[in-house]
Amino acid sequence: MKKLLIFFVILLVSVGSSAEFMIPTEKNSVVRNNLLETRKSSNLEREAPDFEFLTDPIDLITNYYDYMPGSYNSTPIRIQPDQFGGVYMVFHGRETSDDTRRVYYAYIDSEGSLQNIGTIGTEDINEGYPCIDIDPVTGDPFVAWHSNSDPDTADLECVLTYDLYHLGSPGLWLNPFEVITDDIVTINGASDEFIWPYVHIGPSPDPEKRRVYLQANNSYSATDPTENPLIAYADFNEDDLNNQSTLDWEYITIPIFNNWNQSIPEWIRPFHSFDVSKSDGRIAFFGYQVNETGYDSLYICYNDNYGEGDWQYRSQEIHVDQWNPQNLDGSYAFEDDNGGARNIYWSYIFGGHMQSTLLDNKMIMSAPLGLQYDDDVGDNYYFKYLIFPYIFQYDFGEDEFHFRIQAPEINDNAANPDYNWVFDQAYCPWDTDNDGEVDEYNNNGEVMMFNGWPLYFWSDDVAFHENNFKIAINEEKGWVVNMWQNGLFNKYYNDSGDEDYIDWANIAEIYFTVSKNDGNTWSEPIIMNAKSDDGHFVQELEDMMPAYIYLGDKIEDLGDGWGEVHLMFFDDNSFGSFEQGFGENLGGTMEYASFKIDFNSVPASVKNPIVDIPKNTIHNYPNPFNPTTTISYSVKKPAKITIEIFNLKGQKVKTLVNEHKDAGDHAIIWNGKDEYDRDVASGVYLYKMQSDNEYNTTRKMLLMK
Repeated sequence: MKKLLIFFVILLVSVGSSAEFMIPTEKNSVVRNNLLETRKSSNLEREAPDFEFLTDPIDLITNYYDYMPGSYNSTPIRIQPDQFGGVYMVFHGRETSDDTRRVYYAYIDSEGSLQNIGTIGTEDINEGYPCIDIDPVTGDPFVAWHSNSDPDTADLECVLTYDLYHLGSPGLWLNPFEVITDDIVTINGASDEFIWPYVHIGPSPDPEKRRVYLQANNSYSATDPTENPLIAYADFNEDDLNNQSTLDWEYITIPIFNNWNQSIPEWIRPFHSFDVSKSDGRIAFFGYQVNETGYDSLYICYNDNYGEGDWQYRSQEIHVDQWNPQNLDGSYAFEDDNGGARNIYWSYIFGGHMQSTLLDNKMIMSAPLGLQYDDDVGDNYYFKYLIFPYIFQYDFGEDEFHFRIQAPEINDNAANPDYNWVFDQAYCPWDTDNDGEVDEYNNNGEVMMFNGWPLYFWSDDVAFHENNFKIAINEEKGWVVNMWQNGLFNKYYNDSGDEDYIDWANIAEIYFTVSKNDGNTWSEPIIMNAKSDDGHFVQELEDMMPAYIYLGDKIEDLGDGWGEVHLMFFDDNSFGSFEQGFGENLGGTMEYASFKIDFNSVPASVKNPIVDIPKNTIHNYPNPFNPTTTISYSVKKPAKITIEIFNLKGQKVKTLVNEHKDAGDHAIIWNGKDEYDRDVASGVYLYKMQSDNEYNTTRKMLLMK
């Protein structure tokens, strides 16, 4: 597959450096070519946990910067330890359309009242993308952001400060000081620019101190953007804070990310979040990556020694083949240009603004998978309306990755409508009980399926930017809340012109799924919206247009199984981000609110699971390879098996297997030669397995000489 094209022009109306917007990796969107009747809702009543608002939305400031006012991959709202009980928030904003974008903070006291709000720095310079964490001993917040203090250059630097709350009140901010700039530390030289910082506080190897970590991303790359991370860390105690120290900083680069940044052995771009354990020395990145052949792997990169010494790296391909259903006339629901069945699969898409969280012995994050296919020349396509949210986790003890769908629709006509999808099964919107059969056909004999669009805004043009997946936890109780916004109904109207959804033109719903056992099982979603004639209308959101929802890092234990979730969000005055080219320049209002969830009403186990139908599997290792690779495949039922190699033009290179195989695991080595025993050229090749009782399976491999 040719390297994915890079596109996107920063709007001239934007304020600040063009490097501040993540540059997307192009995927082409398509509607199913035989546009099928779509199931838009289910009549099944599946209960969500009980909830109740505790703090109605409180206006913070008017904000004319209407895009991602908080952090991309962390949370900008942190809860102080119980003995203090307050809530700190940070965000960037412009109070008028002509103002410089500044970083603000707000403090909510233990009674839920707004006590302080204002800018942190004193200079009228462009600032953005703040992050925050709280010192567990003093309750002091540490805040970082990137800014441009030199009007003669566009370069950005990462600065940090802290509020001396422990001296008596919020608002005693130290003058911000530079921690990460290309003058202090370099990876590639003068082209380095470190932006989008994230701050975390954890224990230190010195038992008398804590360690603060500041992680920033290098926007420079030898080829395409890779957001190569750099970590600064410093140990501190209360004396350091009283002395208003700028701290002694050390710097860490991670070898594998440096190599990706330099295209060694290939160009790879990570999309990840960073977190720090509150109980030991573990720090970790968790996310997924894109390489020259597409979005291919879930990965974790972690260190168990406070960031010092060696880093461990684990990855697992997330390219989940999906069977292509047939209509009653024998045609396929997803056809190629010749009327044949497309090889379709689930993989990552539009989930770069996720937040991953370290628990006791696992790390979890939320991100979507979308149904996709690759054409004959290697271009990648995704199907509009077939994108669904998932929870991903890595288990440190078992050294295993897992994923699980969040809140799938269940078809009324499914054989078992109580079925809940379990770990490591990709949701199938036309087979919602996973029994291997299409749930329902319409009157024309066409497959019916549910749609998904777990994004705030309807347009494919900004879907790379307009996504937001956030998590809150209470590690002591094992509580987890996962949040995303659902813009499916506004997409139906704005994108597809479905007049049945005209009342949803400017409305996105907020979804919360809930776990009370560290993410092992999940509830049906709590759904909130501001549409007064809808069953999920929330009075507290009336007349609002909520966007960019952020969760407080900690779910507070209220007793009797109830937990409080804190929110910061943007109440938009014009649907869509003006900064991203949609909507009017009317600004909005930054808001704080909180609600409580009854965790007693959250299910503790999966009900009525149906065993997944066994399917043949195939993969190769190593990949990339030179000159040989082992293709391993598993046959679930005895069958005639064919395994063939193709180039990206669709020309067959070699037949490796063409014989009957017993059930079990098998393997064959390909030596990089064609049918005539000639060496083939470097590049991407497809290997395809077919059987007489199984759907076709096709995967990609890269030969690098």
